[in-house]
Amino acid sequence: MQFINDVIEFLKSLTFVDYVFFLAVLVLMVLITTLFYFIKINDDVLKKNDKSLDETQEMKIVKELTKDLEKKEEPRNIAFTDYEKDQEEKAIISYDELLKKDTNYEINYENEEFYDDLSVKKFDLDNLTTEKAEPLTLSNGGRAISYAKEEAFLKALQELQKGLH
Repeated sequence: MQFINDVIEFLKSLTFVDYVFFLAVLVLMVLITTLFYFIKINDDVLKKNDKSLDETQEMKIVKELTKDLEKKEEPRNIAFTDYEKDQEEKAIISYDELLKKDTNYEINYENEEFYDDLSVKKFDLDNLTTEKAEPLTLSNGGRAISYAKEEAFLKALQELQKGLH
């Protein structure tokens, strides 16, 4: 009973600041314990993720199959039907035709602004593209005008010839 009386006397001798300090120390201890708990859980999760990142048996099998397929370089014989052969032969176009087809149009811009080394262009959404004029090249047998223009010129010459007779 003396012990309880001593404890009560001790608590009566403490001031409000002592109680606040005691409570702050208690809260700090709880926070430190919680921090250690979260660190422990985080380590467990990281270890679990590392295990899940290891290759599974299925992944190993797929890798082996891929390596085997890469090693086998057998010529592939594809059986084409007559239609497919015909399409394959007709589908081949020259690189020049591809370039010409690709570069027939140019993008229209409303305005262009320069900021230091940067050029900013605003698209003209109402008139996005225009057909480029055909380049005028005569080197190595190149064409000076397009076929359509040649045909129109030829027709005009024929009409002029008819008019002269």
